[in-house]
Amino acid sequence: MVRRPVVVIDDHPLVSTALVVALRAERIDAARIPVTDRAGILAAVAQHAPGLALLDLDLGETAGLDLIDPLRGGGWAVLVVTASQDRRPIAAAVSRGALGWVGKREPFERLVAVVADAAAGREVLAPAIRDELVRLHQSAHLRQEQLRQGLARLSARERLVLSHLAAGQAAADVAAECAVSLTTVRTQIRSILAKLDVRSQLGAVAVLNEAERGGF
Repeated sequence: MVRRPVVVIDDHPLVSTALVVALRAERIDAARIPVTDRAGILAAVAQHAPGLALLDLDLGETAGLDLIDPLRGGGWAVLVVTASQDRRPIAAAVSRGALGWVGKREPFERLVAVVADAAAGREVLAPAIRDELVRLHQSAHLRQEQLRQGLARLSARERLVLSHLAAGQAAADVAAECAVSLTTVRTQIRSILAKLDVRSQLGAVAVLNEAERGGF
């Protein structure tokens, strides 16, 4: 059985080294890619013949999701490995063409087995689950667009007031810091609530926080 070579892109040296050793024991050509910046990672990957890239989505300052498109453009298949329980980035990765994912919390033997299956060209993600993840990503993308549109309706002053509220400041504190009357701030807050279609300051802050957590 022909198995594609594997590169491991993971910023945890113990994890990546253990994976490389285990894969080589399975007679799979495997190499660890040093995690630097985006350009450095891609340059290091380019030193290898295209095969399977085992990609951690959390690479510190480098966003793993942003590597999927250039990796696939270079002829690489991508399998995500992650410790996160958040399905949104996994859904985003699958929507961008990743073969699937395997959790770092899985037994190590299971993790290696999934990678070996992917390297052999076997399916590692059921079509029904893939479709579910794609729908999840599309729904999350639509929600983010709705949030962005709502926040875009705020004036610069209203956005400033909202940022103060998100920092835990009361309306009176915002008025004092911005050197305006409390009545003015309360009017701005009412406008914020109307534009974001929420009923409370907590709801407005929740919209801002959700928008800032998005981006997948």
